[in-house]
Amino acid sequence: MTDDLSELAGVAERAARAGGAVLLEYQDKVLEVTLKDARVDVSSSADLAAQEAVIAAILAERPDDVVLGEEDAPDTSAPAAGLRWWVDPLDGTRAFIDGFPWFATAVSVTLDGDPVVAAVYDPLRDELYAAVRGGGATCNGRPLHVSPADGAAEVVVVVQAQSSDPVVIAEFARLMRAMLTVSGGVRFPGAPALVMAHIAAGHLGGYVERDMPPWDVAGGRLLVEEAGGRVTDFEGRPRDASTRYDVVASSGGAVHDQLVAATGMRFEEGR
Repeated sequence: MTDDLSELAGVAERAARAGGAVLLEYQDKVLEVTLKDARVDVSSSADLAAQEAVIAAILAERPDDVVLGEEDAPDTSAPAAGLRWWVDPLDGTRAFIDGFPWFATAVSVTLDGDPVVAAVYDPLRDELYAAVRGGGATCNGRPLHVSPADGAAEVVVVVQAQSSDPVVIAEFARLMRAMLTVSGGVRFPGAPALVMAHIAAGHLGGYVERDMPPWDVAGGRLLVEEAGGRVTDFEGRPRDASTRYDVVASSGGAVHDQLVAATGMRFEEGR
């Protein structure tokens, strides 16, 4: 299986680089932008072109595999048996559209719901974050390790939401307040796969977001776990990575326990 995973990792890395190359080309082009909700969740012609390049690269080497791309909106309501490829061609679409330098291409593989291969490529910095189950996590070949922080108060936590739904926005505000209460600071940069890559690298200490699909977090989960961290749901339980779930990712230990506990915090209005 190790040899098989090494082969899959090579395919994932080449595919992620192919998607990143397309994104660099599209930086100078006028984009066609499509709204997925009233005003917040967006897609673009760059997403579609990058996805086409990534999937073509995978199928050129693995023609019989199942490849699922974000832009095709695959069903993630039930666990997926067997081997599945998950593609987020443009992790950080809003940032890309606005010219903010924070985006990546994310490619991952799950096997019976367990993430086993990950490649997150940041084309602006030419940084390839990669992981194989049981083989550690790296950035351009350099081993990664999560932050050694002893508690949530010592780390910066990312809290995110991507929705125009007032209910989702209210829940995001509650989680933001909870994390501000227990952590050393909160950020909201977008691009969850890239966020989790930076948790694996020890640059960030945690990440909290509701209802996240496999193409956004399966690969990032593997990076974090292989770098020594933890990824669970809001109850502190590991979940099937081929389904959507509420994610807490962190450097592990007391940091993780404190972030999980904080997801349950409630506040009185005005206090």
